[in-house]
Amino acid sequence: MAASKVIDADGHIIERTDELRKYLKSPFNKRGGPLTASEPWDRDLQQTLPPEPRTFPSAPIAQDWLRLLDDHQIEQVFLYPTALGNVSRIREPAYAVALCQAYNDYVHDRYAKISNRLRPVAILPFQEPESAVVELRRAVRDLGCRGAVVRTTGLHLPLGHKFYDPIYQEAESLGCALAVHGTNGDEELASGAFETFTEVHTVSFPVGMFVQFSNMIYQGVPARFPKLRLAFLEIGSTWLPYWLDRMDEHWEKRGALETPSLKQRPSDCVREHPIFFSFEADETLLPETFRYVGENHFVYATDIPHWDCEFPGNLRHTQKRSDVSDETKNKLLYENAKALYAI
Repeated sequence: MAASKVIDADGHIIERTDELRKYLKSPFNKRGGPLTASEPWDRDLQQTLPPEPRTFPSAPIAQDWLRLLDDHQIEQVFLYPTALGNVSRIREPAYAVALCQAYNDYVHDRYAKISNRLRPVAILPFQEPESAVVELRRAVRDLGCRGAVVRTTGLHLPLGHKFYDPIYQEAESLGCALAVHGTNGDEELASGAFETFTEVHTVSFPVGMFVQFSNMIYQGVPARFPKLRLAFLEIGSTWLPYWLDRMDEHWEKRGALETPSLKQRPSDCVREHPIFFSFEADETLLPETFRYVGENHFVYATDIPHWDCEFPGNLRHTQKRSDVSDETKNKLLYENAKALYAI
């Protein structure tokens, strides 16, 4: 295909703790230790991943990102947290609120102010929905964020619970996206007995997404907030036909009594609402998945700079696929991201 416009719907910020700590309000700026939960795994596999030669630094700052965008003709990038996504695991609500405020100010100063092509996504204290609403409003109105993110792990209640409805109502009212992002969870996601990161990462990411996606759809979040734009990121997309078929079967047999908020088959709910998924460029069954769900529901992500990032190969592979039309590629690489983030 001819060079298409590209938007990166999911790149990542590698937070610098020494800089971020300066944004924390007293008394939390005096805390010792890591700002959020850490993990014991060597993600970079003795510094062998991503494989050389890298086209990006391991912790790109704003200027690095702008160079990458220019070098690969990418219009803009939506930047997600890395370590700070673990704010969902914090047990101290007041600290969670302060940390979200600090992070959102930090990324605004260090990225958004540098260029309007760098679009940080806000984090929210889902532990306290009322505070999350206030922070989301500030992030969108004052800081220019076009979305917020929550991880699949850490929270006491699944994301379909009405406890979180004030957040969803505010996101719908503000016209911003809300993304659910995959992560590791070990014991929380059936991975606690594994002894390798390969096993933990293979299992935790999809299991966590299956949990939150199933709960949000079954409990009618899109039905209650039909204009809310949702994204489910970083586990690929070809799981959807299998999982939605399974959900459809259970809804048809048990939905009237057990999931009364969902008035239609889960697969139709996804097809008919603004729900988006990132895909992996080398997934074998992408064309079938696009036909099953609808090609308007999928967005491209570089995943820079994570250990399993396949950029720029994933971009070139998407552009060169012969089993996907140029019209579909334009949607995947550009138009769908514009729709997700309402830009």
